[in-house]
Amino acid sequence: MITGKSLAKNFSIQTIGKVLSILIGLATIAIITRALGTERFGEYTTAVTYLQFFGILVDFGLSLTLLVMISEKGADEEKITGNFLGLRLVSGFLLFGLAPIVVLAFPWSVTVKQAVVFGSLAYFLMGGATLLMSVFQKHEAMLRASLGELLNRLVLLVTIAILAWMKFGVVAFIAAAVLANAIWFVAMIWFAKPFVHIKPQFDLTTWKQIFSRSWPIALSIFFNLMYLKGDILLLSLFRSQTEVGLYGVAYRVIDILTVIPMMFMGLLLPSLTLAWTNGDHEQFRQRLSRAFDVFMIFVIPVIAGAQIVGVELIQLIAGTGYDESGEILKILSLALFGVFVGTLFGHLIVALNKQRAMIFGYATAAALTLAGYFYAIPKFGMYGAAWMTVFSEVFIAIITCIVVYRTSRALPHMAVFIKTVIASLVMYSFLLILPPMPVLIDILLASLVYLLVMVAIKGIRREDIQLLLPERRPPHAPPVVNGR
Repeated sequence: MITGKSLAKNFSIQTIGKVLSILIGLATIAIITRALGTERFGEYTTAVTYLQFFGILVDFGLSLTLLVMISEKGADEEKITGNFLGLRLVSGFLLFGLAPIVVLAFPWSVTVKQAVVFGSLAYFLMGGATLLMSVFQKHEAMLRASLGELLNRLVLLVTIAILAWMKFGVVAFIAAAVLANAIWFVAMIWFAKPFVHIKPQFDLTTWKQIFSRSWPIALSIFFNLMYLKGDILLLSLFRSQTEVGLYGVAYRVIDILTVIPMMFMGLLLPSLTLAWTNGDHEQFRQRLSRAFDVFMIFVIPVIAGAQIVGVELIQLIAGTGYDESGEILKILSLALFGVFVGTLFGHLIVALNKQRAMIFGYATAAALTLAGYFYAIPKFGMYGAAWMTVFSEVFIAIITCIVVYRTSRALPHMAVFIKTVIASLVMYSFLLILPPMPVLIDILLASLVYLLVMVAIKGIRREDIQLLLPERRPPHAPPVVNGR
């Protein structure tokens, strides 16, 4: 069972790994944007978004379902994991084999269509690697998973840098992910060996069980696709690739930040599922409330800070020619509140086994957001797409919160949230009066002000900070196994 300290330790380890991955990812984006310029980066963004659409379809809810099934009492982890991997490889082969054919129906450039051909193999390999993340989450071994991801990011960065130096373009940059993702996939299998021997299995009876558990999530994911990826795809059909490129830079920054709630909830989901199924509803409520506090401590100052430093941050990341992306970043940052809250309650829905109850909510969100995209994007371009993205994320957060409350009667406490708002307003005011200086110094000073205010008003307590530090043990003390 995951204890508070083991959760904090794994979260600390994965946070360090994720921060390094984010920095490497931002460096990769910086190279690509400078090498391609706005129009060709728009083509790159269009191809990647199209491939992500197929990647999410291939997932079919398998990642979440795998984590839940191997966390259940008496689960045959090797059999379950092997069959999930076999199913993922077959479905990935079929769908990513279809992707280069379907793309021919779109009015995109030859460059985009060629990029999709190479990118299909890259995303097929990535699907296998990301699926196995559930094994490491279950065994609280996120150091191994983080090393695998860091290896992937480093290989991609070095390859992209070499290709940029050699003056290659969009197709080569996307093809570079084939090598990086292949290494990632093999590394994940190797790192998982101490816990489970992973090899693809093709037991149709087990596959039927998997489908019966995952289809509600899969259907919800399909509706999610309509609003998660519809903005960029429709923007690429109604507006220029230059505008797609400007929107895409801001969106990539937001995308990087959204991995944080997914990472935390991936660690927390097994214990939430166990607490609810064991009838320990008080423990369930406490974990819900604490997760909400952690999310608010992070996301509220990020939203506030983006309103001041958004343009300068984009200039630092993407270089010249992308200034308007900073304005889009200010809008899209507002969606982060919905993303964090929606991720929290979306995972709680899985823990409560209420996926079917959310299908109507996701379908409604998809219908409303798509209608909004079709109205706003032709008329307002990337600004219309950004505001509809904010709407969709907040709408889903509200719906998931309602479903969780109606089932569990659990809601987070709001005291820490109010304190984060107060501290963020102080930080925002500080940034307003700060004289011009490099954006990284702005961010560093603003973070320090926010942290000091939060500690002063007891929004962050000393014991909370200690909880996030690796657990200290005497030199000869036995290791803690599964929290016992």
